[in-house]
Amino acid sequence: MRHTAAILLLLAVSLGSAGCSRAIVRADNPAPVPADQYRQTFEAAVQILRDLGFTIDRRDYRFGVVTTLPLASPNMFEVWNAQNTTRHQAVESTLASEQRRVNVSITAPGQADGDDQTGSDASYRLEVRVVLERKQIPTRRIAGSARRNVFSNLAAPPKDLVARGVTGSYWQPVGRDPYLEARLVKQIIELAEKTTPSPR
Repeated sequence: MRHTAAILLLLAVSLGSAGCSRAIVRADNPAPVPADQYRQTFEAAVQILRDLGFTIDRRDYRFGVVTTLPLASPNMFEVWNAQNTTRHQAVESTLASEQRRVNVSITAPGQADGDDQTGSDASYRLEVRVVLERKQIPTRRIAGSARRNVFSNLAAPPKDLVARGVTGSYWQPVGRDPYLEARLVKQIIELAEKTTPSPR
């Protein structure tokens, strides 16, 4: 019975994932930002991230930094959630627990980190970093049996992990999401341009 249910689930994944793909956006990252659009770009970044469902963790206008709290990656059936871009991402976030964190920075090229960015007449640089993290459960292992539960639980984490200070579940960075980064850069720039006052 469980074997049949697993087959049906995989079939649903393969059929349903066709509707999970989104157009891949091409955008420079970092991208140039005109000096007179600093404020609009900063506010656009905050707005776009909130619209996507992220909670803002840090909002530092002076240093041009916006960061978010982690947001759970949607499974393939949550087609209304726009985090995933490709079918592969949708399947991965269905089969594993994943989350994303976003870091947006607006800096003036050539200035040292920590300098006040808002007083410069130079053009700025918008950079978006989206880190993908996957939940690791040290006490869970693959049983290797198709007739029984796929996973089995250990009484305690393996000794080599305990020696490294790992005693429970944790989120492991597994890379960046360049597809979402490009989409965010494009959306932020477009919104900033729309809200920039026209010259008189």
